[in-house]
Amino acid sequence: MITYYYRSVREGKLKKLEEFRTGAWIHVEAPNREERNLLQEQYKLDPELLDDALDPDEIPRIEVEEDISYVYMRYAIRQGDTVETDPVLVAVGPNFVATISRHALPNFEKLMSSVDVVTTQRAKLLLVLLNHLVASYQMNLKFIDRQIRSVRGRLNVSNVNNRDFVQFVVVEDALNSFLADLVPANLLLQQLLGGRYLLKFHEEDRDLIEDLVQDTRQLGESSRSSLRTIVNIREAYSNIMTNNLNRRVGVLTTLTVILTIPTIVFSMFGMNVPVPGEGTSWAIAVIVVTTILIMSLALYLLYRKRWI
Repeated sequence: MITYYYRSVREGKLKKLEEFRTGAWIHVEAPNREERNLLQEQYKLDPELLDDALDPDEIPRIEVEEDISYVYMRYAIRQGDTVETDPVLVAVGPNFVATISRHALPNFEKLMSSVDVVTTQRAKLLLVLLNHLVASYQMNLKFIDRQIRSVRGRLNVSNVNNRDFVQFVVVEDALNSFLADLVPANLLLQQLLGGRYLLKFHEEDRDLIEDLVQDTRQLGESSRSSLRTIVNIREAYSNIMTNNLNRRVGVLTTLTVILTIPTIVFSMFGMNVPVPGEGTSWAIAVIVVTTILIMSLALYLLYRKRWI
């Protein structure tokens, strides 16, 4: 689906156009074959670079072909209890800015209502879009941190279940994806700041790029910190489970040792040979009491040695 938006510096808000005009923003979601041909023929977008925009594994980078700059970026989006990342291409041409993505951009309505979206200022619009995409990581990183704190708050062996471990795997995978995206995104922004490409930025635009460089660096550090927290929680779970397993095994071993005593005693008196007290009425009481005393003594000795 192709949609055209336009706003000049003198206009109050972004408006939707029926057809393209110079200075418009061309927004494309999940383009079909006909729409891709239109982008190639009318706006001269490179077909191979356009295909890269629809590659789910594409990483942030910059390409320049003729008079068009192709800026590949990724954004984070929540899918239920999981967070995924997806690519988007921002193509800046001589008289347009085009965004091509496989799915809808996150918080698109919020982006549309932003006062900073001026389609005739191509370089600034690029930075506004990049800032919006970086903000998606920040928002979803907060969501992941809440998930981690929720599980950490249940750090009690009685509450541990398989779902917690599955959730850790999902969160860890999302954080690794964040790191894999933010590192090249930070390099991309530094390349823009270096002015090696067709895009020219004003001083205030360069300040925004510097802020984005710092933001991506901090988001990367926050992702690493969250990964370390997950590892610590997982190790704590493992230690708690191992300790409780050892205690249970110790209790069962103690019961086995204690119950072995009456087994031995009654087995001896059950033999078909003459035994002490045979034929007397008090023999059973003496045997039972003696056995209980031996079991009590064994329990006491095990307790004194801190084996139970």
